[in-house]
Amino acid sequence: MKRPIFRRLLAVTGSMTLGLMGAVALGSPAQAHHTTITGVAECTPNEWVITWTVENWETTMTAKIDVTADPNTAITNIVDGATLPGSTQVKGGWNYGKLVGEQRVPLSKRNAELTVKGKWTNGNTQTNKGSVQLDANDCGEHKVEIKGAAKCDQETGNWKVSWTVTNKHFRDEATASIITQNGPDNEKSAIKKANGQWVTLANENVIVGLKDGDKIAGGAAKSATQTVEGSALAARLKVELEWSRDRYRTKTEAVVQTVNFDGACVKNTPKPSVVFASDCTGLVTVTLMNAKDATKPATFVVNGAGGWTSGPVEVLANGSVALTVPKDAASSITVLESGNAVKDGTYSWKDATDCHPVEITSDQTCDKLTVTIKNPAGGASATVVLTPVAGSAPAATEKDVKALSSDAVTKTVAPGTTETVEFEVGENGLVVHVAVNDAQRGSITWTQPAGCEPIGGEVVDTCDGLVFDLKNPQDGSKADLVLTPSKGEAVSFTLNPGDAKKVEFKADKELTVKVTLNGKVVDEIVWEKPENCATPSPSPSAPPTLPQTGTNVTIFVISGLLLVAVGFAVFMLARRRRLNMTEV
Repeated sequence: MKRPIFRRLLAVTGSMTLGLMGAVALGSPAQAHHTTITGVAECTPNEWVITWTVENWETTMTAKIDVTADPNTAITNIVDGATLPGSTQVKGGWNYGKLVGEQRVPLSKRNAELTVKGKWTNGNTQTNKGSVQLDANDCGEHKVEIKGAAKCDQETGNWKVSWTVTNKHFRDEATASIITQNGPDNEKSAIKKANGQWVTLANENVIVGLKDGDKIAGGAAKSATQTVEGSALAARLKVELEWSRDRYRTKTEAVVQTVNFDGACVKNTPKPSVVFASDCTGLVTVTLMNAKDATKPATFVVNGAGGWTSGPVEVLANGSVALTVPKDAASSITVLESGNAVKDGTYSWKDATDCHPVEITSDQTCDKLTVTIKNPAGGASATVVLTPVAGSAPAATEKDVKALSSDAVTKTVAPGTTETVEFEVGENGLVVHVAVNDAQRGSITWTQPAGCEPIGGEVVDTCDGLVFDLKNPQDGSKADLVLTPSKGEAVSFTLNPGDAKKVEFKADKELTVKVTLNGKVVDEIVWEKPENCATPSPSPSAPPTLPQTGTNVTIFVISGLLLVAVGFAVFMLARRRRLNMTEV
């Protein structure tokens, strides 16, 4: 019978089935312990930013993790030794425990991998790997961006245009070309002139900092500048970028950007001027000026003879600065502004006839006014008209003067000569009006000098000489007198107001006394001997008589009468003169 064989087959089959079921039962726990790793990459201008997520499996157990990253750059949160949270069971499924971290990777990388080894609390371990492709096609756009701005450079009067050309693809390098006269289309790099016409740039050389063939890295920008005349209205720049990568086809894009200028750019400019003024001493005043509408301070330098210099002098708009050049340097003066000669900016001091005006002086005595006209040697010939007017009438013009008097004296005075004119002073005083070369120079008013007041008193001729009996009135002036006789010593004295003085000079046949008042001889007195000044002869002696007794009254009476008679005779014989001295 074949029944035993069938049984054996059933036994073998059952054994194999039981073995397989045991193997599966033993292997299932190990396969259940695992992590799920996913990544999402974002391209930025400078790098890739990858967000990694590590998830636990369907278990409430936590796990310690070890991490290996390629590229090996830091990842936030997902680090060696970190704890992966356990999952929680919810109705209908699981809420997986997870860790989320961020990694930054260079743009040059093509992919990134993250390997995580987990060890769960039951001792089971499992290593899992996740990766993400870094596709350059997702890293920005193959586009070019141009930005421009203009600023007026007031130092030069030109527009300074700043250009920025940006490669908008964050990874792929681009090659730049400036589209100018040789470009492929009509809208090229150009300048809009003041007349409104666009003039295409002859070549890219006017763009400083960017030229054909320049490389612009992914996400990078290239800066350039352009100088445009201040009268222009606008500037236009056209740039083409070309990208080539691996087996991909070449890509290009061209962009045009226009910068319109705000008005005209005018160079900051000073507006210098200078004025010279000198005096007769040789000093020169230099006034440096900068006009009100100047747009820049003026920097002057004043140079003089002998190496003299002022050094830099800054003058603001609508300002002025005055400085003095000394006499030694004034013969040759030059004014510069920022190194350039200033219009009418040279000067040389020279002696002028105006520096030697006619000098008019006067001398006044008690009865005269003397005018002295002195023309210095360096002056010019001058015509001087002196018009005397009695009294003190004012006169503002030459016409007024002529109306007051017709006694004008005209003198033409050559340089280096002197003229003198003398005028008599009347009882009403005197004013002399002066005109030099037809220009009124004021007037000279006679003023009585001190000492012209009369000295009171008298001079008496006596039989013996001259007697001066002098008195200075209370309202007089101080008087210095010198009486000088023809023989003998002079007598000097001072009479103050209210003083009196008596001086007697003896005569010897002749006598003359010269009177000097305040330094001037004012009179000369000649002695005239009075009549009947002869000496009487002696009376004859009385004859002798007998002695008498008692008092002889007759003798006393006769003697008294004789004395009275003699006194009367002397009084009648003497000549008297009053003195009225005045300085003339």
